[in-house]
Amino acid sequence: MSLANCKTPYNPPVQNAKQQFLVVEGFLNGNGSTIITLSRTRNISLGDTASHIYEDGANVRVEDNFNNVYPLYNSGNGTYTGSFSMNPSYLFRLHITTSDHRDYQSDYVSVKQSPPIDQLSWKLTNNDVQVYANTHDPQNNTHYYRWQYGETWEFHSDYYSELKYNPINNTVNPRTDQVYQCWHSDSSTNIILGSSAKLAEDVINQAPITIVPFGNKKISVLYSILVTQYALDSSGYNYWNAMKSNTEDVGSIFDPQPNLTKGNIHCITDSMETVIGYIGAGTTQQSRLFISHADMPNGWNPLPDCTEKNVTPDSLAYYYEIAGLSPIIYPGPPWGPVFSATGSCVDCTLTGTNIKPSFWP
Repeated sequence: MSLANCKTPYNPPVQNAKQQFLVVEGFLNGNGSTIITLSRTRNISLGDTASHIYEDGANVRVEDNFNNVYPLYNSGNGTYTGSFSMNPSYLFRLHITTSDHRDYQSDYVSVKQSPPIDQLSWKLTNNDVQVYANTHDPQNNTHYYRWQYGETWEFHSDYYSELKYNPINNTVNPRTDQVYQCWHSDSSTNIILGSSAKLAEDVINQAPITIVPFGNKKISVLYSILVTQYALDSSGYNYWNAMKSNTEDVGSIFDPQPNLTKGNIHCITDSMETVIGYIGAGTTQQSRLFISHADMPNGWNPLPDCTEKNVTPDSLAYYYEIAGLSPIIYPGPPWGPVFSATGSCVDCTLTGTNIKPSFWP
C-alpha cells in the first residue's frame, strides 16, 4: 500500500491597518541637495501588485532653531528637493503639511560632519569581488556611519551589428546607431552600517559595501561604484540598525524577531498616529572606484550562449518580430541570408543605454 502526501495551501489571515501610514525618507544634506520622499504604506492583499503610493501636494520645509525656514519643492512622485547652507552650530528639523492639512515634524537634530572616505578597496573572496570602505575621524566625534552606493558598468554585445530591421516595409537596412557598447546603472537597496563606538579609536577598516558575484556581467568590461558616506548620531544608528534587522535579518527562527521601529518623526495633528522614518542632518562624503575586467582571473565571464542563424529574405518578419532575433551582417553581397542572433546577443540597448556617462574614462 502506498500513501500520498496531501498539501493544502495555507493563507494566513492578515490584519490590515485602518489607515495608510506616512513614510518619510531622506536626509538634510549640508553640502548637496536635500531630497525627501513621501509615500504611504498599503495593506497586503492577495495578488497585490500595486505601485508605490506617493504623497504629492504637501508643503515641505526645513526649519532651524532660530526660526529660519528653507522650502523644499515638489518634483513629482512624492519627491521634494532643495539646496541650502546649514550652520553647523544650529539644530534642524523637517516640517510637513500634507494636502489634507495634517502636520508632521521631526525632532531637532544636530549637523553631523562626515569625515572623508580614506579609500575604497576590493579583493577577490571565494572568486567573488568584495568592495570595502575605509574611513576614520581624527577628532573621534563620528563613531556611527551609514553608506549608500550607485554602480555603473560598461558592457558589450556579443556581436557587432551593422544592420537594423524596419518592420514598416519589412526590410533590413544599414544601422545608424551603435548597439554594441552600453552602460547600465543601479543603486544600493541594502542598509549598510558601521560603528567604531566600542573601539579605542574612531576608525572603520574594510567595511563591506557590496559583492559582485563570480561571472557577473558588471565586470565584463569596466565597473564603477560611487559610495556616499553619512555620519549618524546614536539614535539614527539605532533606527537604521533596527530597520536592517526587520528587512534583512528575518527568515529563520534564529534571526531577530520583527519589531516596531520608531523614528524621530511625529504627527502633530494626532499624537497617536504612526509615522515611519528618521531624519538626520549633516554633510556627506563620496568616493569612486573603478574595477577593470583585465584585473579579473581567467574565466571570470562564461562564454555567451548565442546561437547564429541565417535568415532568408522571405522569413524576415517571422524571425525579427516573432522569434526575437536581430540582424547582424550579410554573409555576402548583393543579397542573401542575413547573419542573425538573439536580440540580447546583438542589441545592448535592450538592457542598457548607449549614451556614455559624463564621468566615464
